[in-house]
Order: sequence, then structure tokens, then C-alpha cells
Amino acid sequence: MTTAAATALLALSLGVDAFTTACTFSQYKCGAGLVAIQGYNNTELTNAVNATGPIPPLQANQLLQVLYRCTDTNGGLAGNSFCIGGCMSMPGVSDDQCAK
Repeated sequence: MTTAAATALLALSLGVDAFTTACTFSQYKCGAGLVAIQGYNNTELTNAVNATGPIPPLQANQLLQVLYRCTDTNGGLAGNSFCIGGCMSMPGVSDDQCAK
């Protein structure tokens, strides 16, 4: 096993977050933006969705269309809603939203 692979395995086993920039407490953000801009990964998004009762298990591509709520100052997430019509990033506004 390479050093990089061992480090990645250790990070996953210890529950270390992969994001590069934590989302801001109490903001609502689309999964696509959390991945592309803030460095969250599918595991973090899946865990947030699975911990939210009303959202059923989703495919990886569907995780990007979920509106997530930032639950703490450490980058914690909760799935807020699956945006059937798509999740819209709102530049210049603190919260993203589901398309109508």
C-alpha cells in the first residue's frame, strides 16, 4: 500500500472531513456547489442525506441536487430537501434554493 493510500484510508477510518472550506453555519447550499467550490465529497453528502429522515437514499449524481443546511461551524451538514426541479446557486445571496 502506498503512503498516499494509507493516509487516505486512515483519514476515512478516523472520520476526517475531506472538504477544503467549511460551509457557513445556518446557510443552505446545493450539493454541486459544496463539491465544486468547497471540496466536500460524496461520502459527506451521503452521510448528511442518510441522517435526514424525509430524504430517501440517493444516487451519487442526485446528491448534487440536494439543498443542504450547514449545521455547525465545523462544516457539518444535514440534507434539507431533494430539489426535483434542480438546485440553484444564488450568487450574491447567502442561501441557495430549489428551482420551482
